Amino acid sequence: MPTNPYWMLLLLALGCSAPHPNVRVRQLANGMYEVEGPLAGPFKTREELAQVACERMIQMPGASTLHGRQGKEYCALWYYSPQEQAYFLSYFSDLGGDGAGGRKYCKVPLALRDANTRDPVILGPAHPHPHNWEFSREDMGANHEPDWSPWGSARFVDRSGRIWEHELRLFYGPRNGGCLAYDYNYSSRVVSALRSGRWIPIGKASGTAGDFSFDLFEGQSWLP
Repeated sequence: MPTNPYWMLLLLALGCSAPHPNVRVRQLANGMYEVEGPLAGPFKTREELAQVACERMIQMPGASTLHGRQGKEYCALWYYSPQEQAYFLSYFSDLGGDGAGGRKYCKVPLALRDANTRDPVILGPAHPHPHNWEFSREDMGANHEPDWSPWGSARFVDRSGRIWEHELRLFYGPRNGGCLAYDYNYSSRVVSALRSGRWIPIGKASGTAGDFSFDLFEGQSWLP
């Protein structure tokens, strides 16, 4: 039996079934979940990373639209390496399940272990939807105050003094092929769609809980 702590956690969670090679997650002593990296990269642009991450994630077991509501969500982290001045995708976490109303969810790992990157800049989580190409209300912070992200403030400063914003990525694979990638900026609350290699703003969220709303920009839609 493997002795790697990533595999040991997964074997316990899955009843000793063999984990997928792209799933590498463990729980730290403080209760936080950590994923290993990198699975993919380096990428010089965010757009290139998003396209490759989209294709890799929808190929995971249960993540494609063929599974619909019976499918499965995964979480990964996308991050920046100051040494390589490039973006990377972490391995995946498969910890999650069905929430209220049957909504799929995955637990966002908040920590990253990449032996080749000193002080990696975690820019946000990424996940596929097997059933819906839109961000959920929860994805867009309906239950949180503005400027929230899983790491606290949506805007932050790295060790070099550079200002960043946390962003959530969503991937969806249409049945007719291809992969749709979306971005939610936790700071601006703007949703963008990756189209022809460019991020196109398509709408914006506002409000919290009972007064939450999402409005598409004029002339834009979720689908291309």
